[in-house]
Amino acid sequence: MSETPPIPTVPSERQTAIYMAAHNAETLELASTTEPDEDGHIVTATVLRRSPPDPTLVPVRARVAHGVAPSTAASMLRKMADLVEQNPGFLSAEPGAAVRRLADGTSIRKRLTPEGIIALAATLEPAERDRLTRLLDQIRPAITDEPGGLGG
Repeated sequence: MSETPPIPTVPSERQTAIYMAAHNAETLELASTTEPDEDGHIVTATVLRRSPPDPTLVPVRARVAHGVAPSTAASMLRKMADLVEQNPGFLSAEPGAAVRRLADGTSIRKRLTPEGIIALAATLEPAERDRLTRLLDQIRPAITDEPGGLGG
């Protein structure tokens, strides 16, 4: 009796979205490694793929820490909006694209790559290096064409 050949699997669909975040540099102890703006904020955005698709995910997701003052949240959201206005092409960028608001209000764009993340990990303290290295398997498919992705 012959065996039935396996049914080829179709890779799960992946969803692309922009994740924007604003943080207080002192709270996250980032002030020494990343220059915050005049209010002590670090505002970033990254284009990532997510697998499996999340029906509740909107194309742009903004994150502000719970418990911040309303005026702080409003300021952070305005800075995110400024980042989008300064970088309109970012809204259709490929996964792995990243943008950060600089201290003077301008922005810088870069591409996240597995090689760049490994190089960054090499500069970190051992505990942080190990944490980032463990996350690389989740990050890699979110910024490349490899199957999987965050949440997958």
